[in-house]
This record gives sequence, C-alpha cells and structure tokens, in this order.
Amino acid sequence: MEVSCPVCGANPPRRLADLSALTVLVVDDHTDSRDFLREVLQSCGAAVLEADNVRTAQEYVNTVKLDLIVTDLALPDADGASFLKWLRERPGDKGGALPAIAVTAYHERYPPTEVTGWAAYFQKPLKVDEFVRTIVSIFRRPGADR
Repeated sequence: MEVSCPVCGANPPRRLADLSALTVLVVDDHTDSRDFLREVLQSCGAAVLEADNVRTAQEYVNTVKLDLIVTDLALPDADGASFLKWLRERPGDKGGALPAIAVTAYHERYPPTEVTGWAAYFQKPLKVDEFVRTIVSIFRRPGADR
C-alpha cells in the first residue's frame, strides 16, 4: 500500500535508488512530514533515525555515525538554519562535514541565499524523485565517502 504525505500529497518512490548504505537523520517537528520522509528514505533502503527538535538532533550527531541529515528549517526550539550553523562549526570528524539537506515550506522566511551549510535545499511540497536523485548525486560527488 502506497502512503502519500498528508502535508504535500506526494507519493513515496518505489525504490528509485539504493540508499541501503546510508544512515539518515530526519529532523522535522511535524509527525506527518517526518513519517513521509522516513517512508521515502526507507523505501530506498536507508536506515532512518528521527528527531522532532534540534536538541535531539544534536544528541544523534554526538552519538551516532550518520551519513546524511535531512532537516526542516522551521523548527520550534532552535530553527534548522541554526542547527546547520552549529553542525558546520563542528570538526569534520564530529559531524561538521556531514552532508545536510534543508527542507522548508517557508522559503520566504528561509531563502536559499540566506541559509548556509546545506548540500541541497528543497521547498515543500517535496518533489520525491528529485529529492532521491539529489541524495544519490551527493554521494557520487568527488570526496564523498560512499
């Protein structure tokens, strides 16, 4: 059974890519959006961890070996933009070099020219095929670990 995102209406892909080598942290305070992103990533084989706030996301960065972070920019405590700034200030071996994808429904508040530290930036509603292709391309870039 295919589940669509109640927020954006998009459907998850049917194994568009093999992301089975990746552990991805999804940071989003909206359960429906987080569930949808998890479904998309898991349908491609990725292991997915979830956080609904920046503090929990920071704990994961400090304790788990991650390959990718997907973060909403509009979060309740500290926003995703400040989380990305925190991440980039860390040493590379402590998460500072982790690729991060920024996702937002508030592109006026968080325009891509004013948010830094991301490998890719997506506006909601998310274009699932493009999202998955972008993740694949991030890990095919020169210097990527995978």
